[in-house]
Amino acid sequence: MQSPVAESVRVLSRHSAVRFLVVGGLSVGVDTGSLFIYHGVLDIPIPVAAALSFLTSFWFNFALNRAWSFGSGGQMFPQVGRYLALVLANLCVNVALVSTLTWAGTPYLLAKVLTTACLSVINYLVSKRWIFAG
Repeated sequence: MQSPVAESVRVLSRHSAVRFLVVGGLSVGVDTGSLFIYHGVLDIPIPVAAALSFLTSFWFNFALNRAWSFGSGGQMFPQVGRYLALVLANLCVNVALVSTLTWAGTPYLLAKVLTTACLSVINYLVSKRWIFAG
């Protein structure tokens, strides 16, 4: 017989929202870790290293969400296009919302956390219903 905690973890890990959050956290680690490797180890200049680490995390996030979070068997090419559209929309909304909240007097780090929380919910719904549906 499993412990109640182990059973709870097993049940929660079946839900796509929990998996989506885990993949998001892992993606932050991949982005940060690859930035360290590209710049700190390989001595690639920061702008190039930052772009490469973003791209590394982009593909990691896409692949893991596609396979594990949503178990999608749909055609990959259209999904990549929709995912790219979401990433670009996130960039625009992120800049606009953090800037607006900061302008309105919200401390910039709190503005970033609030924006990230809101976008995470929206991203999950868009991913589930549009990017990886079917």
